Amino acid sequence: MEAGTPPPETLAEKNEEAKTQKALQEMGGTRIDPGTSDADRAAIVQKALPPGLVLNSPEKSEKTGLSLSIDSQATTNGNGAANGKNVDANGNLTPGLPKSPLPTSPNGMPNGFPKAGDGEWDRTGWAPRFGSLNDELGLVDLQSRDHQTFLDARLPDNLFGDWYHNAGIIIFACVSTWFITKIGGGFAWIILVIATCGTYYRTSMMRVRRNVKDDLNREFAKQKLDTDVESLEWINSFIVKFWPIYCPVLEATIINIADPILAANTPGFLDSIRLPQFKLGTKPPRLDHVKTYAKTENDIVEMDWKFSFTPNDTADLTSRQLKNKINPKVELEIRVGQGLISKGIPIIVEDMTFSGLMKFKIKLQIPFPHIEKVDVCFLERPHVDFVLKPLGGDTFGFDIGFLPGLGGFIQDQIHSNLAPMFYAPNIFTVEIAKMLSGAPIDQAIGVLQVTIHNAQGLKNTDAFGGAPDPYVVCSIDNTKELARTKVINESITPRWNETKQIVLTTFNGNFTFGIFDFNEIRKDKEIGKASFDMKVLEENPEQENVVIPLMSGTKQRGQIVCDFKFFPVIGPTKLPDGTLEPPPESNTGILRYTVHQAKDLDSSKSMIGQLSPYAALLVDNKEVHKTVIRKRKNDPSWEEFKEIIIHDRSKCTVGLKIRDDRGLSADPVLGSLNMKLNTLLDEIAKGNDWFTLTNTKSGKAKIRAEWKPVILKGGAGGSGGYVTPIGVMRIHFKSARELRNLERVGKSDPYGRVLLNGVEKGRTVTFNNDLDPNWDEVVYVPVHNARESLTLEVMDAEKLGSDRSLGAYHLPIAQYIKEGENGLLMEHSEKVDRSEGLLLGRKGTAKGTLNFTVSFYPCLNVADPEDEEAEKEKPGSVPITPVTPMPPATPITAKPPSDSVEEIELEKKEKGPEKIRLTPDELLDYNSGLLIFKLIDGHFAKSDCFLEVLMDDMLFPSYVATKIKSKQMKFEEIGDAFVRELDFSKVTLRLREASKDKEHDEDDIIAKLTGQTQATLKQCLNNPTTLTLRHNNGDTSKVQISLKYIPVVMTLDPSESINNMGTLRVDVLDANGLVSADRNGKSDPFCEFVLNDDKIFKTKVQKKTLTPAWNEFFDTKITSRTGASFMVKVYDWDLAGDADFLGQAKLDISTLEPFTPVTRVFKLTGKKDVPGNYGEIRLRFLFKSDYVVRSRQGSSTFSGTFAVPGKIVTGVAGVPLKGVGLAVGGIGKGASFIKRGLGGGKSKNAEIVEEEAQMEAAVAEGGGVRASIGGELETVDSHNSPQIALTATAEQNMDQYSRSSLAPSDGRHHRRSKSGASVKSTSPSRPDTSGSGPSQGVATIRLVSATGFGARDLNMRGRIRVLGPKTKEILKSKSHKTSTGEVTWDETCTVTCSADQQFQIYVEDDHVFIDKALGEGLFVVDDTGSGRDTVVTIGNGQVTLKTSFKLNGSSENGASGSPKRRGFLGKNK
Repeated sequence: MEAGTPPPETLAEKNEEAKTQKALQEMGGTRIDPGTSDADRAAIVQKALPPGLVLNSPEKSEKTGLSLSIDSQATTNGNGAANGKNVDANGNLTPGLPKSPLPTSPNGMPNGFPKAGDGEWDRTGWAPRFGSLNDELGLVDLQSRDHQTFLDARLPDNLFGDWYHNAGIIIFACVSTWFITKIGGGFAWIILVIATCGTYYRTSMMRVRRNVKDDLNREFAKQKLDTDVESLEWINSFIVKFWPIYCPVLEATIINIADPILAANTPGFLDSIRLPQFKLGTKPPRLDHVKTYAKTENDIVEMDWKFSFTPNDTADLTSRQLKNKINPKVELEIRVGQGLISKGIPIIVEDMTFSGLMKFKIKLQIPFPHIEKVDVCFLERPHVDFVLKPLGGDTFGFDIGFLPGLGGFIQDQIHSNLAPMFYAPNIFTVEIAKMLSGAPIDQAIGVLQVTIHNAQGLKNTDAFGGAPDPYVVCSIDNTKELARTKVINESITPRWNETKQIVLTTFNGNFTFGIFDFNEIRKDKEIGKASFDMKVLEENPEQENVVIPLMSGTKQRGQIVCDFKFFPVIGPTKLPDGTLEPPPESNTGILRYTVHQAKDLDSSKSMIGQLSPYAALLVDNKEVHKTVIRKRKNDPSWEEFKEIIIHDRSKCTVGLKIRDDRGLSADPVLGSLNMKLNTLLDEIAKGNDWFTLTNTKSGKAKIRAEWKPVILKGGAGGSGGYVTPIGVMRIHFKSARELRNLERVGKSDPYGRVLLNGVEKGRTVTFNNDLDPNWDEVVYVPVHNARESLTLEVMDAEKLGSDRSLGAYHLPIAQYIKEGENGLLMEHSEKVDRSEGLLLGRKGTAKGTLNFTVSFYPCLNVADPEDEEAEKEKPGSVPITPVTPMPPATPITAKPPSDSVEEIELEKKEKGPEKIRLTPDELLDYNSGLLIFKLIDGHFAKSDCFLEVLMDDMLFPSYVATKIKSKQMKFEEIGDAFVRELDFSKVTLRLREASKDKEHDEDDIIAKLTGQTQATLKQCLNNPTTLTLRHNNGDTSKVQISLKYIPVVMTLDPSESINNMGTLRVDVLDANGLVSADRNGKSDPFCEFVLNDDKIFKTKVQKKTLTPAWNEFFDTKITSRTGASFMVKVYDWDLAGDADFLGQAKLDISTLEPFTPVTRVFKLTGKKDVPGNYGEIRLRFLFKSDYVVRSRQGSSTFSGTFAVPGKIVTGVAGVPLKGVGLAVGGIGKGASFIKRGLGGGKSKNAEIVEEEAQMEAAVAEGGGVRASIGGELETVDSHNSPQIALTATAEQNMDQYSRSSLAPSDGRHHRRSKSGASVKSTSPSRPDTSGSGPSQGVATIRLVSATGFGARDLNMRGRIRVLGPKTKEILKSKSHKTSTGEVTWDETCTVTCSADQQFQIYVEDDHVFIDKALGEGLFVVDDTGSGRDTVVTIGNGQVTLKTSFKLNGSSENGASGSPKRRGFLGKNK
């Protein structure tokens, strides 16, 4: 035979090949002969491919993207054997997929169809659901169709089968036969009617009987399930055959698991402990019966199982089975001594029997594995029996259970240990879903905060012992002690008022309070125990004032009062697209600290070279856990952990000490480790979990730390999970376009919000019924690291139900947070306009666009005095001193030990950049920063409310504290708020009543306190201070707070300054040279003012004139002067049709100086700003800087008329003129038509003309006219003494009032210098330097007299009303009869209002039935303190009033004195 020639096939090989060929044909495969040519091979392969799959050239197909080439060189080897993956060694083409992937559709769905079960359940029949499919899918009705009749199958179900149907057909048969007989019908008609009715009646009765039968069977079956039990012989037959197979495997598994554990935990005085034998016997356990409960929830399966394991019961065994029977036996060998001089002592437990009745409660779930958990418990005490031989072994051993009293004692110990875990009502829960998910079953789920208030009616178990000295021990199911209170001496009503925080791993079980009587000599005696079912916390995590009876056996020994609060672990949030969003940063939480193993320990510290190490876990230099001792292990493995509550992660340190167990002598340290917790977490995030031990020659330890954030509020040491930010993100919400419309009627009501790790941190106002909102709002969000997730989301506000998302954009913030070479964060102030599509989830098509800008401003790296004090108090710490430059010294090269290199690197990472140390005065020189407030505790006049912190012009609170549920509240919470301008910033504390309504209004606010942020910060900086809030009903509430301030490195945008927002007062004076729109050459002009495309004010119509004098005013809020679009449009009023356009003018308000009145003349233009001869209009502006709180409805407007048409405006205060028929000319001849007086065409004398000329000149220069004390008119120059007094006293008044704060003033802090803009923001009558709008105070109005109402019989009465959104009458005078038209009332009223409040005087002729109006007029109070009369013209008469205005807290002498200020602690300043 030649080399390389295959030998001839044998007969066996041919038979095997024939079988293979047949199998391939059945599977769809093809046989390829090794000698086949390449072309034939390709043809066979092409033929074997599935239909529709085309082999292309080696180049990639353009249509399918499938590339499949057949390489003839690679097809066979030298022997002609096939090398292709689809061809086996014998040359057989196996049915398989080609190497290249199958073509997929563009959307990623295989074969163009959605994946079954992934939201698509049509291919499976039904989606997963709870409950019976017969009921859900109507299968019960389908089963009854097999017995339907012809009529039953065609009649609707609602037309037969009920008693009224049967009664109706009987009545119909009777009436129809009577009717047929009445009309003379034959007998055949009667038979037809009877047959029809009989068929219908039979069909209906069949259905009635069937329904009754089904209902009875169903009820009987349910009752049988509830009362009877079912036999389980079928499963017992299976167990008998399965037990011989599985039992040896189970026994071997238990031995292999137990031996290493016993060896690792062998005490030092023993040689070894092992398990020589573990036998369960040849007779398997038996399931006697099962009882099923049918009436449970759809996701609950509940059963009672009766089982027994009685291997000694041989009644049902044959003689052969008895001969081969193996009894249960467990042998534990304890070997005493060492080496050859050792002896094993066997401890034998045999002939075990066990039987009981167990309840299984299975909780189902739709996600895999479809079983959430299984609750197991014994309904009765199980029967346990065994033979225990502790000495003598099989030969000389005897059962100690026969000893008197010992057997019963052992039984009691067994039941007492099992009862808290297994005996009803206690249950043992197996978390099936957690087990199969791979997560540790014993991991923490949250923190249980227990506040133990008091106990009442304690009864000592010793009748002659007197009053007990009680203390409380907390545990779960009477197991390990978790916490203990202090001892109260000799009290049957002790008050502890202590709060304990405990890590919870499950809600299953009872929280147990054990109250003991303390005794110094004898053992403490138990008074009683109280249990609380923790499953209640799963539904309601807060349980207050829980009263639990204290039981000792069956006797009650008093009761205990306590609170429970559960704070869950905040895990990652699963988004709709399936991705996980990380949890928010929190400074409080649970640390899972694990020590895995150690290696390379220094064995030279042992005389024999073998160590017995154990590890001690340290947190803040305190030992929290000690591992087991690993005997004679130089590379020990522990795999132990401890979960600890951490209240301040930023200051927490963790450590590890490994010691060698030396028995009675001191245990030497083999190595230690200590570092900051944040450093450890950062290293583990990088994948580093091996750390070099210090204070030793060699050694490394593997440790891990897992952080679980928990927001702790109201507890001892809790900080609300606050983490100091590294900077702030500035998000400018500009606008959104083409948003989704989720409303069936109307449009969505969108608002924008910012989510940090899924938690809302800021939001804009809501724009009603608008899919293209223009917010133009800036939101500042503190951030803590570059890994946080920031989401910009647009929501649709809903009055009922939850707000709905219109789309979101997930903003990566790492691109904005960069670190400089010096280790400090850099400012990212470039504001680039961005337009991003809004997605629902992170999949799908974007709908709508969000326009915004993003910036980042880092916090100044300032040292915290409290942190430095804490470092000084630590043992062995070195006082921190400022770093000063040192002169260069002689360089000394010293190489650190190799083992300490990692330690030095960790120290460098922990230290970070050098912190800046600032004095309080230097700290407050920074105008922008973060205000950090710590709410400590409070005493409140009302419970069931919220404490909120608001800043400046924010509509929504910067922080909302925990709900106040009691009048004595302990917060221990920390929050922050951003301060834009510290010089002008205001902070507000308010109490808001808890309301079920989503939108809160002013009625919900029960107390509020506002003050200057800077002055408040000076008093509360690192200093706990008590603030007092006064309620609307006069009650007071107090809250204790402490403040910190972290400057932010930024330059405030001018558009966000307080000088860019405020209240604008516009006085509409007059116009000249308007266009004629009527046939008579005149017009009926009126003005309309438009702010940001919203109409905000409309004047009255002036009839038949081209030089109108309106003399009206209005106030409006300006959110941004630089960005405001302000315009006035003049129209001609027409009786029919739309008004005619006369002209318009753009009003530039960006150049206005705050608190400085200015009069300007604007040229009117045509539409689209076309220039021309359209006339001009004269307006006066007064802008008052103030924070403007934006509302849901947009800008609010107040308007009014301070003089009747034809009267001139009198300065800023707007006091009406006294007299009739005189007016100042406007622009040119603005009011010339009034100069004729009441006589019409009469000319005036020279004195009047000269006086009017003076008035015109005064008004033209920004002044005005006012009424003198004698009733004469006098001019007010814009530069006279009152205006000079405003400037002269501005600085003094600012110094007095800028310190209005949330705390009393403190002279230790010097006042900072003010800018020029802030000096102008003060006036004697409005001393609030923050620009808080119109000053509030008390107006006194005296209705003096009336004259000029004609010589006739009148019964005159005057009324005074306050104008505004709701008109309110404040004075209704007595009626006085007169025949001369003159009357004196001399009646006074007072009202709380602002300095520029508008009032209406109304005079009427009082009659019994119908009063006759004599006229009305408008006026404002005189806030200058001049004491002059205010004369208001009403019709042909005049009414004289005396008005005055007094600021809240001002002195009696008016504005000239120093107004008093009430501090927030109740003191007058």
